[in-house]
Amino acid sequence: MKQRVITAILMAIVFIPFFFLGGWFITFLFSILSYIAMYELITMYQSKKNIPNVCKYIIPLFSSIIVLFSSFATAEDIIYVLLVELMFLLILPIFNKKIEMKDVIFFIFGIIYSGIGFAIIVTVRNIEMLYQDASIRLFDGLNIYAVGLILFIFVLLSTMLTDIAAYQFGIKFGKHKLCPSISPKKSIEGSIAGTIAGALGGTLFMVILQFTLSKEYANAIKLFKIDNIYLYALAIFGVALLLSIAGQLGDLIASKIKREYNIKDYGKIFPGHGGVLDRFDSSIYSFLVFIIILMISGVTF
Repeated sequence: MKQRVITAILMAIVFIPFFFLGGWFITFLFSILSYIAMYELITMYQSKKNIPNVCKYIIPLFSSIIVLFSSFATAEDIIYVLLVELMFLLILPIFNKKIEMKDVIFFIFGIIYSGIGFAIIVTVRNIEMLYQDASIRLFDGLNIYAVGLILFIFVLLSTMLTDIAAYQFGIKFGKHKLCPSISPKKSIEGSIAGTIAGALGGTLFMVILQFTLSKEYANAIKLFKIDNIYLYALAIFGVALLLSIAGQLGDLIASKIKREYNIKDYGKIFPGHGGVLDRFDSSIYSFLVFIIILMISGVTF
């Protein structure tokens, strides 16, 4: 537990400045994390399948490239990049007999999971870069994209509060197993508590900002054009609720994959926490759901 807390503090010290600065700072951070995540997936895959060792060093670059493109390219451009990568992957079995088509399918899954998954997180944080919208000029002209930062915190807060509350409440009051074959320590009671905590925490964050920010920024971060604050809070609660549930599903899916390959953690880069995917499995799904909500509300990428 002590190691887990120390690692969490160090992660916060390293990550928070990148999250705050956004732009290319967070893009480069997540391109590195994406590379490590794909490396973890291929290392896991190698435990059951003998593929050339060079794959776990080269293929992760494909994930990183997608994340790098996410800060300046449209969704259509990223699809083109992904298609080029897929074309390259599909010809690998022709030139290397140790690589089979089922290996390529796993590579494709990994690139979508770690590449597109982290690219979505970066896109939410850097949402204003796509539109050259209003930003706060800070530190001698450095652009801090405030709207993207607030939306990023909203999703991350809803997800993290869910994880923390589910874990703490589950340990003390959990009696009924949620998915014993996948994650034996998770309980139904913990899941419910986590969902409520994540939804309420995210809602309070967004509603409080409506009263504290200037009218310009308060309107800029509004997910729905609802003037009545009570109805707006209810709508935000619905979004935060979906984010909380999505985060838990992402965690369970990642746990299911680990069970399939008989591993406890994806990696060891974060002592006490596991690998990159162990830390971001929930966030990948919650940010995915959030960006779908943004698209439904009329935002284009």
